[in-house]
Amino acid sequence: MMFALVANAQFEQGNVMKFKQFTQGNNPLVFNCENCFMYIVDNKGKMVCDESLRQFKDGTRFTTRLKTGSTTGRSSQIFLSIKAKGTLTIYASSSSSEEDRQIVLLKGAKDIVTDVVEQTNKRPIKVEIDKIGEYQISYPDGPINIYGIKFEAASATQEAE
Repeated sequence: MMFALVANAQFEQGNVMKFKQFTQGNNPLVFNCENCFMYIVDNKGKMVCDESLRQFKDGTRFTTRLKTGSTTGRSSQIFLSIKAKGTLTIYASSSSSEEDRQIVLLKGAKDIVTDVVEQTNKRPIKVEIDKIGEYQISYPDGPINIYGIKFEAASATQEAE
């Protein structure tokens, strides 16, 4: 089973994970950037990646987005496996033009950060990761669009502090 996941992986150079276009039901299961793997559960085939230009407040630009298509549930989940301490940045927006959506980063059952992804603000969400391990991105209020994920590992001197 693990071989099947890796065979469908799309890899991005460096520390920013971007998405390549795919249609509903043809969702790659694994995405990767340096020290961070993202794997997806999309049992109903609702997730899609399409063209969408967006520049966030920190100047980072994207040309595609991953559309979750529904709220987090058994059939729609996004997991991160983080291999180092550092800073995780999630570039996301609400999929609704009328309402903002909540995004939650979980480690196990513990809520690490809860934030709001807005359609208009274009503010990336930054989280300091101090424990290597498995995390979940949850979107309990409705579908969101994820433009990219960035992970910057802490330097050896930062980790010693």
